[in-house]
Amino acid sequence: MLNLAGSQFDFGHVVYAVLQECEHRRRGLDPESFEAGVEACANEKLAEIKGAYDEMKGSKSYWETLQKEVLRTVVPQYTGPALEITNLERNAWNVFRGGDIAARLAFALIGLVIGSLIIAAPFIPIVEDMFAFATTGIGFFYPDIKRYFYEHRYMKLLNKLVSESERYQHDARLSYTTWKELEESFEPEEQDGVVRHAAAVDKSSHTV
Repeated sequence: MLNLAGSQFDFGHVVYAVLQECEHRRRGLDPESFEAGVEACANEKLAEIKGAYDEMKGSKSYWETLQKEVLRTVVPQYTGPALEITNLERNAWNVFRGGDIAARLAFALIGLVIGSLIIAAPFIPIVEDMFAFATTGIGFFYPDIKRYFYEHRYMKLLNKLVSESERYQHDARLSYTTWKELEESFEPEEQDGVVRHAAAVDKSSHTV
């Protein structure tokens, strides 16, 4: 799995570019055909990248492996969480009244009540009255806390997909590679027939 076309075509860089394009377009995808929309977006970005890859005379075998990694490994892991986060964004993170000021005040009041009950409970060793104000603040910012939790978890997944693809490519370099695979890594993607024909003509000219 040798990449001779340039570091911009390493697994991590390509996966990052594909996910970035999917992220840009996912909010406009139809929920009913979300999976198909993501696959179409990934294929379009891969086609764009492949145009540049062909210009660099990259090998066919490397591109096939890279394409399989993106479409069969990364995209299936991305689609489900992407649909979930998109639905949460559209539904204001499933927070009461969308987390408006009235909802925040209600959450703050609930936090104040809970904090006061905890302080008053004899079996809970909390003597600081400020604890109730802390729970009040938590209640007021609950919509932001919930949004941050989901966004942070989602971003960790995206970073994990990129880093795992990088690690897979690195580990594959350390695995057993046949001489045939090495030869294929040096063969350009599109113009194999032309290259072989030119080599045959050159060989025949020497024999004459």
